[in-house]
Amino acid sequence: MRLTREFLGHAILTPVDDIVAASIGTWTITFTVGKYGIDDGGNILVAWRMVSDWEMPQFDHPKASGYSTVSTSGQAKLMVEVGSKYQRPFRKAVLIRVYDGYLQEGDTITLTMGDTSGGSVGIRAQSYRESKHLFKVLVDPFGTRRFELLPEYPEVKIVHGYINEIQVVQPSYIVQGTPYELVVRALDEWGNPCESYADTIHLTIFQADNTRVGHTITTELSAGGEGYVRVAMPPLEALGTYYIKGESVESGLTCISNGAICTSEASSQLYWGDAHGQTKFTVGTGTLDEYFQFAKGPAALDFTGWQGNDFEITAEKWEKVKERTRHYNQPEKFLTFLGYEWSGVTAGGGDHNIYYLGDDEPVYHSHQWLMDGGTKDNGFDRYPISELWKDFEKRSDVMAIPHIGGRYGNLDFFNPLVTPVIEIHSHHGTFEWFAKEAMKRGLKVGFIATSDDHTCRPGLSYPMQRYGKAKSFDVANGFTAVYADRLTKNEIWQSIKKRHCYATTFARIILDVQACGGMIGDEVTTENAPELHINAVGTAPIDYIEILRGTEVLKRIQPDNTNAGEKTAIKIAWGGVWVKTRNKHADWSGILTIDGGRILEAETFAFDRRDQGITLQTANRLYWDSSTSGDVDGIVVNVDADDDAQIHFHTELLDFTIPIAEITEEVRCFEVGGINLNLELSRVGSDYLSHQDDLNQYTADFSFTDLNPIVNEEQAYWVKVQQKDGHTAWSSPIFITYSK
Repeated sequence: MRLTREFLGHAILTPVDDIVAASIGTWTITFTVGKYGIDDGGNILVAWRMVSDWEMPQFDHPKASGYSTVSTSGQAKLMVEVGSKYQRPFRKAVLIRVYDGYLQEGDTITLTMGDTSGGSVGIRAQSYRESKHLFKVLVDPFGTRRFELLPEYPEVKIVHGYINEIQVVQPSYIVQGTPYELVVRALDEWGNPCESYADTIHLTIFQADNTRVGHTITTELSAGGEGYVRVAMPPLEALGTYYIKGESVESGLTCISNGAICTSEASSQLYWGDAHGQTKFTVGTGTLDEYFQFAKGPAALDFTGWQGNDFEITAEKWEKVKERTRHYNQPEKFLTFLGYEWSGVTAGGGDHNIYYLGDDEPVYHSHQWLMDGGTKDNGFDRYPISELWKDFEKRSDVMAIPHIGGRYGNLDFFNPLVTPVIEIHSHHGTFEWFAKEAMKRGLKVGFIATSDDHTCRPGLSYPMQRYGKAKSFDVANGFTAVYADRLTKNEIWQSIKKRHCYATTFARIILDVQACGGMIGDEVTTENAPELHINAVGTAPIDYIEILRGTEVLKRIQPDNTNAGEKTAIKIAWGGVWVKTRNKHADWSGILTIDGGRILEAETFAFDRRDQGITLQTANRLYWDSSTSGDVDGIVVNVDADDDAQIHFHTELLDFTIPIAEITEEVRCFEVGGINLNLELSRVGSDYLSHQDDLNQYTADFSFTDLNPIVNEEQAYWVKVQQKDGHTAWSSPIFITYSK
């Protein structure tokens, strides 16, 4: 069989210009038939990566977005199917079938994606940058359903859009009197660094009481500078908590950095990592070099790791992963951990991220199902995951961390020797239920968060577009925050093994929890009544802090400096997931109406996706689009109404009516079902979402003594910090035994 351009044919994409991320346009792929021709019943297939959030073409509604058409110059008819028509990772596809005739050499088939001839606006491109976005074209000339990939197929570069925000990322701990560095970056609305953007950025230092410190510092973002710049900062002379306010001269955009604590000595530092992501070697996009460079550069991570699905890692790929991981590891500057994702089905253990302390280790596969294009590692399959434990049982230089992705980590296979922590947030969603399941089982684990990034943006993965009812990555990545003395692999490794770490969503919240002389993750024994000391430094105003014992919420505390103002507004927050498996997101789109009053103002908070929010507001009616993947969305509604007025809340998940008089400052919770679907309702200050620049609302420092310990029984105490923007931090537990 002659699998050449001459016999199979060839395809071109027009236009060939770089595509702006998330732009709307029209693109055509024209396939020219080769010498084999295409028989009646033959097919061509245009496929792209399943992780891409390109709008799916539709062929039925000429006026609607995404409308597409196919045509041929030959004497035959065409029919089209859209969906998962090809093999992972190029699962999304348009299948074009030839019938009532045949095509001969030189005939063409043209797929027009975003055909505007019938009134459609076009089709929407994917939202993230990609240096080589591929449209694979395959042909089945003889109608046998054996598809052969064309030797050459279209590729195009996808670039960032217009600047939408600036961000300043500074270290969490700064030693008094010592210069330090921070990162300033410019991003489009989808979180892509704006590499071609040039601007002057003013940086002003403030203490947490809003007091300005020193002079404004000026830095430059230059076109071609990868969308970010590292800035050398002068020493801080006074102890305390500091923020940087950034202002763009060109765009007028402003931002507030994460907080930094100035300390008197270089004791334990706080390091930030996202050690879970994939590239085009497996199901993701981009190269290994692009992946590590992004993590070190605009993402401003301290450590990372590559975690491709084991069943796609050939021997050749693994050697390359090991070599690139070694290449980018720089002690005291930027760390890279070798690893992969053991991706067996949940019945056999479920997803576990395997990390090695060393840099020349084997990959043990759950299976090798998708390795036809490379050398298989015969003899290295381990299934179920309990078979893998036999290889790891005497090792202290390997970790296996369960996480929630398509599959979820099965805690029935929990092994305390290799699993010090579990992953409770990623690009897939927020999985607080997983932490509580571990606590219910009495497992001694800490908590981390990552991205499971598939877009070659570890540490800076924004929510992606959604189309129809298809699932996508609904939330931004999370971070693993690690307390360690130095930025070396051994120090970070040992700190995670000791659970001296915690999880955050996409916010570098400082969370320090201490009890009985111990810190986050420790096991302590005390003869005195235990007391938790909590210091939280947020990236936005703090809404509340919860203290938990196991699965029980002991106390929810609102800092004294929040929720000021007359309690005339109604806060409604909803969240959770339907199931533990793939189609986990929950649709909370709905309507709120008020009888006997009127809506003065309504604002959303904690919405992650650009395409969701309030869609219509009238004097007594409010409509919104919302979905959650374990995270929280919500609205704050200011109303003018008497106490006998009634609020009606309606979604497919929950429907209720309540008199305004029954809505108080006390949070009222409605349990909806699923895994942890719920809604919270309360009265808040009329200025609840105001004063976002007031740094007084960003911090909380207090002690809590009402722990109600059970004598001579070890109990896990942990802390959750929730900000008004929805971002969250969860401490690893402190395991306290109270012995009178």
